[in-house]
Amino acid sequence: MTRYFRLVLIALVSIAFIGCEMFDKKTESFSQSDLHGLWLEEGTRHYVRFLSEKADTATFEWGKEWDVAQKVTEDKLVYHGNGWFKYELKENKLKEIHMMDNDGAVIYQGYVVTLLTGKRLEYYKEGYKNEKQYYNKVVQ
Repeated sequence: MTRYFRLVLIALVSIAFIGCEMFDKKTESFSQSDLHGLWLEEGTRHYVRFLSEKADTATFEWGKEWDVAQKVTEDKLVYHGNGWFKYELKENKLKEIHMMDNDGAVIYQGYVVTLLTGKRLEYYKEGYKNEKQYYNKVVQ
């Protein structure tokens, strides 16, 4: 009986430690203002500009993206049309809502930010942890 009691006690203590460790993990938190500026995706000619201009909601701001390799430049983007998106960063979750010119369609994209500094941005699309995207800030 004593041996059984010890095994149960060890099991309960182990479960308690594992449970505490799981709840103790903190989510990384990044500031939306750190995103502001122009970013170039590493190894490509794909640019993303995160603006500080508020979108139509209190927490979302405007952004735009274009790919020079596809002969698209920032000045060719239609204001709040293709290439424009609204974004919000809360803790490490980056939400983007892309506007489309045709029929006013919107496309939601969610990302998990793993690194954000004054020079470097790294994230992956939700559900695709092994496919990270890397950006370097472009000094203007």
